[in-house]
Amino acid sequence: MKNTIILSILLLIFIFNTEAQKSAEVISIGEKVTFFSKTLNEERRIWIYVPDQTSFQKKIEKRYPVLYLLDGESQFYSTVGLVQQLSQANLNSILPEMIIVGIENTNRYRDLTPKVNSTPFITFLEKELFQYVDEKYRTAPYKLLVGHSLGGLLTIDILTNKPEMFNAYIAIDPSMWYADEQFLNQTISQLPKQKLTDRKLFVGIANSLPPNVTLKNVSKDKSSETRHIRSILKLGDFFSKQPNKGIQYKQNFYENENHNSAPLLTQYDGLRFVFDFYQSDLSEKDFQDSTSLIVTKLRNHYQKVSKGLGYSVAPEEEFINYIAYDALGKKHFSKAKSLFILNLENFPQSNKTHAAYADYLAATGDIANATEFYEKSLQIKDDKAVQQRLLTLTSKGMTLTESDLIQYVGQYVLDDYKITIVLELKDGKLISKVPGQADSEFVPVSKDVFTVKDKQGYNITFHKTNDTITGFTSVQPNGIFKATKKS
Repeated sequence: MKNTIILSILLLIFIFNTEAQKSAEVISIGEKVTFFSKTLNEERRIWIYVPDQTSFQKKIEKRYPVLYLLDGESQFYSTVGLVQQLSQANLNSILPEMIIVGIENTNRYRDLTPKVNSTPFITFLEKELFQYVDEKYRTAPYKLLVGHSLGGLLTIDILTNKPEMFNAYIAIDPSMWYADEQFLNQTISQLPKQKLTDRKLFVGIANSLPPNVTLKNVSKDKSSETRHIRSILKLGDFFSKQPNKGIQYKQNFYENENHNSAPLLTQYDGLRFVFDFYQSDLSEKDFQDSTSLIVTKLRNHYQKVSKGLGYSVAPEEEFINYIAYDALGKKHFSKAKSLFILNLENFPQSNKTHAAYADYLAATGDIANATEFYEKSLQIKDDKAVQQRLLTLTSKGMTLTESDLIQYVGQYVLDDYKITIVLELKDGKLISKVPGQADSEFVPVSKDVFTVKDKQGYNITFHKTNDTITGFTSVQPNGIFKATKKS
């Protein structure tokens, strides 16, 4: 009996664990990939995060700025969390979504300390890693470098000697004391000679002050204990005294953070500084307003964003559709139209933007143009939902009486083919008879405009002279055909 109870308990535990394993779901925020570096003559591993991994909506065509992260194995998780929070979570768009490339160390001291002539690790970044990332991922032409401690030193060194490698730099409590400040002095002497247009640098300074030493008097202290912070403050003094050569510089002192706790706050403040142009100033009033003023604000804002990033950026297609449909539902037609057109301008190859504009046209009674835009949407990409909306629209069409339809009845000759088409009334419907083809019904969609029942892509417009039908033009999938009515 006792053994039976024990076996039963073990069985229950096994079943419970099995069910728990079945219900477990892996949370993934990135991947580790390895490739061989010819420059460094070794395998290098990088940690990669792409926004699709944490987004509810995959954007298969979108390209992203790239944040390159030194000491990747220790900084990756916090950096991903920070960027995701400020670019995706809670509908935030304080930062742009971006790819994060964490570079794992193999020989940290070798790689992150600058060399007098050339630094192989910098060559690896510029000639190999950039190319690898650009080939494998959907990158935009904007790069940001983040480095801590020795990584911060290397960050400043790259800015000094190769400022064009990155658009922006964040140096976290950088080790500017290294090599008796040799590379700090090199920065002070060489950086003024560089072209730094549109570059940004943010420096975070941890509190490594010993007791009884303050920021005001630390420059007088010559002990090794203050060497680290003195060297960073010397860098800050250099930037504060330099005329503006295109670079934007900012530094923060974190009184309550030490060397190892400073990275998170520095990255937060640094990213906010680097992308200070990105967050829009749209208010709740703008969304509620019935006019199209919001479109003007959006255009102006994304012009600023495009200038800040150095390439063309448009508001998210889904976001514009959302507020456009909201305006349409409230019958703010001018606002809705401007928003739908904005999406068409920015995403001319999207089937969704064409279908959305067709929805607006249908809602405002422009059946002919609604039909045209539904058909354009389907030409870009077949979609059952759009097919159904088009079918519903063309089936409903306009209601014309026989006395309305009688004006279209008659014989028409195709101009280029001399084929006679006969239009006649049958059971209150306008029927087309073409030699060698089955009869078709012309369905009115607006004044003097018809489509063909159960056929996609047909738009037939009748022409008049002195209110008398003289012919028609048929735009259809196999071409454009003109016909003249026989007198």
